[in-house]
Amino acid sequence: MALEKPIIPTFSQSERNRRWGRVHEEMRAANLDALIALPNQGHWDQFGADARYLTQIGGFQMEVAVVFPLEGDVTAVVRGDNEIEWWGLAQDWVTDIRGSRRSYGAPVIDRLRETGATRVGVIALGGLVRAPEGVVPWGTYEKIREALPEVHFENATDLMQAARSIKSAEEIAFVEKAADIISRALDVLIREARPSATENHLIAEMLREVVEQGGEPISMMLFGTGGPEVPWAQRVFTGRSLKPGDMINTEVEGKYGGYCAQALQPIMLGPWPAEFEAMYETTADVFQRMLPLLKPGVTFGEVVAFYQEQIRAAGYDPGGALMHGRGLGEDAPMLWGARENFPEANEELKAGHVFIFKPAAMKPGMRDSIRAGDTVAIEAAGARRLGTRALSLVSV
Repeated sequence: MALEKPIIPTFSQSERNRRWGRVHEEMRAANLDALIALPNQGHWDQFGADARYLTQIGGFQMEVAVVFPLEGDVTAVVRGDNEIEWWGLAQDWVTDIRGSRRSYGAPVIDRLRETGATRVGVIALGGLVRAPEGVVPWGTYEKIREALPEVHFENATDLMQAARSIKSAEEIAFVEKAADIISRALDVLIREARPSATENHLIAEMLREVVEQGGEPISMMLFGTGGPEVPWAQRVFTGRSLKPGDMINTEVEGKYGGYCAQALQPIMLGPWPAEFEAMYETTADVFQRMLPLLKPGVTFGEVVAFYQEQIRAAGYDPGGALMHGRGLGEDAPMLWGARENFPEANEELKAGHVFIFKPAAMKPGMRDSIRAGDTVAIEAAGARRLGTRALSLVSV
């Protein structure tokens, strides 16, 4: 029986040509004949972002390896015949899709031999934004190296991060759709949040809405409830029943075609304490004042210095993860907001960067912060919000 075409959103052939051309330029500059990406579906599928970026194959916790030569066909390696057929229907960028029977090293070795590559870049070998030690499966990598002793292998993480960090109009449109999806899921959360509702019920209803709107179920959902302190927004939800006076602290993502948009929406079961309300209003005000500053050519150091000055002038301490790239995963670059001096201070914002932008105002001893935030794209006139939610506290 023939399989039906999956409903995963896909990109155009012109987008494929743009990406492949950009990566080929980076490869020539690095004197590489081929790149390889090896399977890793960790971190909400985000550690497989490079393979998906090059092929449109991946996500849904599926393993995929890629051989991306400077010349010749791109090859994707999946598990077996059913996935070969499935991914052949799902996308039209790659036609050379091979099975592995869960042993990915052999097909990668075969394809590298076919290409004649002698200098090969290994994507994600080390230095990822959220995985400095890398995410390459060691057994697979060692098998490839032992089989090809004449081949020089080197880390190609920075090469791919540079290529992926600048988003096209098509990519930004996917992130914008993801922002709409997570906004609708947050509306469901607000509707369902009440005393006696459990955390797992709320998460289930949000995920149902994400899938109903065409999003992907493997998405980041950091979620915490409680009080009177700000609860940790954490990965593991519980069956805890909400109580009057509880706060819901969220840092959640929608994902469309693999592309992530993040949103933060604090919710209180009852009236907000005046102290927390003042902190949130500070972050929302700083958010709005910083949007025009975030334009191409402004250095990371200038952004962080302005942020710290504004938060401290309001009587608070600046929080940590001010801005970090969004796209298919943990995209570069990242700007930490609490540092005074950092090596990336002279790097510049570029048109096409996409970030979650979330200023934080904190007091000493706070475990987590209440902050306004939205996903933004860097454009000539400043940062453009990709979400449409009002930056406001919600009481239910």
